[in-house]
Amino acid sequence: MQDAPPPCPRCSATAVARNGSNRSGTPTFRCRGCGQRFVAAPGKGPVPDEDKAAIERMLAERLSLRAVARITGRSRAWLQRFANDLYRRRTPHAPGRLKKVRRPDRPAR
Repeated sequence: MQDAPPPCPRCSATAVARNGSNRSGTPTFRCRGCGQRFVAAPGKGPVPDEDKAAIERMLAERLSLRAVARITGRSRAWLQRFANDLYRRRTPHAPGRLKKVRRPDRPAR
């Protein structure tokens, strides 16, 4: 007899279907309610808020992404996404394209 599939980590629904396997051969599942694709026992979980706060402080001190990756053990790809999201949240508006300004001391081409 097969084990029951795990509930969805996003919506906790039990209507879950087997959905093949990932590259390492671990069985994957798809929630019929929200469509989330997941594995039963992930190797890594979400990043704790304390780690995110420490990474924000390191980025505020202008440490490079490579240095933060070495210190925290996080991947550079994850750090780049985190930094981009942080920038988007803290930037109040998108200024748009810059307009070309002709200088009077230079002749037009």
